Amino acid sequence: MGKYSFRKKEHLTKRPQFEQVMDQGKRYRIENFCTVFFLPNGLDRQRLGVIASKKIGNAVVRNLAKRKIREVFRNIKGKIEPAMDIVIVSGRNLITLPVSIIERKIFQSLPVKR
Repeated sequence: MGKYSFRKKEHLTKRPQFEQVMDQGKRYRIENFCTVFFLPNGLDRQRLGVIASKKIGNAVVRNLAKRKIREVFRNIKGKIEPAMDIVIVSGRNLITLPVSIIERKIFQSLPVKR
């Protein structure tokens, strides 16, 4: 797998992991389409957790939002310094935006090497 993959070890999977990032991490609201939480993790990799609640739509819409967020993460994970856990909470307006705009906005909110 290449540097643009999204391996299982890069997923946040357990509720306590999400809660730790959301309670102790920094929070950035990106306009009206998502909220980003991040917390340095001391590991050698970035990890991502995605939350897409039923408030944004049915299963098709939620899955589309998650796919877009994962695509953004694949593209920017190599530029994120230091390694951190990231939780992105999707909003309704994320669905209508192209991935390039979402990527630019999330990239600007994270501490990255430029």
